[in-house]
Amino acid sequence: MGLGFFELGWNWKTGLFKESNFARVKYGFSFQWNKYDLKDNKFFVQNGNTTTIETFPSDLKQAKFRTTNLVFPLYFEFGPSKKVEKKDRIRYYTQDQFKFGIGGYGGINLSAKQKLWYKEDGKRVKQKIQQDYNVNPFVYGVGAYVGVGDISLYAKYDLSETFKSNTFKQNNISLGVRIDLD
Repeated sequence: MGLGFFELGWNWKTGLFKESNFARVKYGFSFQWNKYDLKDNKFFVQNGNTTTIETFPSDLKQAKFRTTNLVFPLYFEFGPSKKVEKKDRIRYYTQDQFKFGIGGYGGINLSAKQKLWYKEDGKRVKQKIQQDYNVNPFVYGVGAYVGVGDISLYAKYDLSETFKSNTFKQNNISLGVRIDLD
């Protein structure tokens, strides 16, 4: 099974101390997409309260399964920042500065969709099936990142299982590059 992950969101930062911006809280909202590419003629089947992986009855060219989540991340971020004082305000900039963060996220599943590509009577068929697939309605997990300026390496782990009441356990682990557009 091949896996993929993409997240797009908006975050804000608030300093935790009045005289220093070394420690800050980073919070916001994001949309997450988790993708599963099934191999060896396999696809997901919802059977009542369980979802199983079964063999497709004909030659399955491709099977993709995707979940879409709305999450609310909350991270504690640490690192130096540049203080810029203006007439009516003070701003802190983290551009070109080392930073690391640790925290978590929680949210809801918005949809689950499976796409199947196969041939039937010599014709190409692309079937889209959107149903709940017994996907957990709530998602939550932990994560951390480390980087300089706008670029960070991150890791996250879903504490919530992708599917509820299944014979197999699926908790997502994601590693990647994070780009912050401050």
